[in-house]
Amino acid sequence: MKLVTKTSVSLAVAAAAILAATQSHAALAPLTYSPTPADLNDLDHHMVYTWRIDNINLNNLAITGATLTFKNISNWDSNPNVLHIHLLDTAIFAGVASFTDDPTGSAPVTDLTDDFANARFHNSPGWLVANGTRDLLLGNPSFTTTGHDYTISFTADQIATLTSYINAGHDIAFGLDPDCHFFNDGITFTLNVTPVPEAATFAPVLLVLGCAIALEVRRRRTAARCAVRI
Repeated sequence: MKLVTKTSVSLAVAAAAILAATQSHAALAPLTYSPTPADLNDLDHHMVYTWRIDNINLNNLAITGATLTFKNISNWDSNPNVLHIHLLDTAIFAGVASFTDDPTGSAPVTDLTDDFANARFHNSPGWLVANGTRDLLLGNPSFTTTGHDYTISFTADQIATLTSYINAGHDIAFGLDPDCHFFNDGITFTLNVTPVPEAATFAPVLLVLGCAIALEVRRRRTAARCAVRI
């Protein structure tokens, strides 16, 4: 019974050390990004937009969640509408850039083509994305004239794609093709990240645990020899 108690105490000490090391790697504050202008000029229905975010460093970090939020977004009228939203692994221009996909200036818009998916402008001067750029469709929502917050919460598969895009060049881009005019109070992209523990971080903990186990094995062997002599 005495040996079992000592073993429990030793392992408890080691477990406490592991727990302390694990807790030191708690989630960090979210990384938050907004474009300039924050509302992308209220997403004019004659334009296509890219918003490139540079210098994202995931060194020793893992993404645990990601959201893209449109604050108080609404359509300017009650006609059919759609906002095509894409995640791109990059874009040609830094920051916010735009391309006119309806030079007629017509209103209301009747052409709801997704110009990131349709290649009709992809070889035009000033187009926003190079051929061969990786592209993930995030959604095609429609909106009423009543404003509300709209948030895309990335799935596990989308987070995996996002991570691969960032690691490819430390940047990503969002492609937005508004096929109507969408008033909004700002767009925000948020990354939730947590540190990835390095093996060296746990080396001292594993050493403590190994020593505790070795001491208990030695005690058991000594106790066994003493019992035989008696």
